[in-house]
Amino acid sequence: MLAKVMWVGRATIFLVGLSVILAVLFGVASAAFAGNGDAWRLGRINVATSITKLGGEAGVNGPMLRLINNDAGTDDTALELQVQPGEAPLKVNSATRVDSLNADHVDGKHASEIGVNGLVRVEADSVDNSVSPKQVTAVCPSGKVLIGTGFDIFGGKTPAPPSDPVFTHVITDFVIPGTTSVTVAAYEDGALPSSTTWHVKAIAICATAP
Repeated sequence: MLAKVMWVGRATIFLVGLSVILAVLFGVASAAFAGNGDAWRLGRINVATSITKLGGEAGVNGPMLRLINNDAGTDDTALELQVQPGEAPLKVNSATRVDSLNADHVDGKHASEIGVNGLVRVEADSVDNSVSPKQVTAVCPSGKVLIGTGFDIFGGKTPAPPSDPVFTHVITDFVIPGTTSVTVAAYEDGALPSSTTWHVKAIAICATAP
């Protein structure tokens, strides 16, 4: 009988010790890994399999959440969002502009590739004499493409201004735009005195190539 009592006592002590060990192990684990329904533990790994919401009917006059990182390093951020490839890291329900938001790329393009950037106007003049026809080409600088054209004609009028009325005797023949240049041609209508000089100008509006 005494032996049985001692065996039961030892078994009880073993079970109590095992319970304490399991409690310690699982207690530490629960402190390190907060799960659904647990408090959000700072400086620890938190695991959730459902949406965590922060809000209320009354809301807050100002930001609902503010993250501040005052570390002295040079690669600090207040927020980092990571998702699987092909998934959006952020979703919003407002189209209102966010002040001071610096986005490096939009739809895979750098800001310098969006819209009209590096706008420049290039002009080229033909020789000024009485020869007809005349042709001139304005060429965009390297790295830029043509986005607009224009032309002008100087001289070729009778009688000479400021007489009134004044008739123009030079006619535009063609304006041919290319990828990086524009060519303009003009000719006399035959009624211009042979000694009258004139010239034509080609205008290219260029921008940085996308």
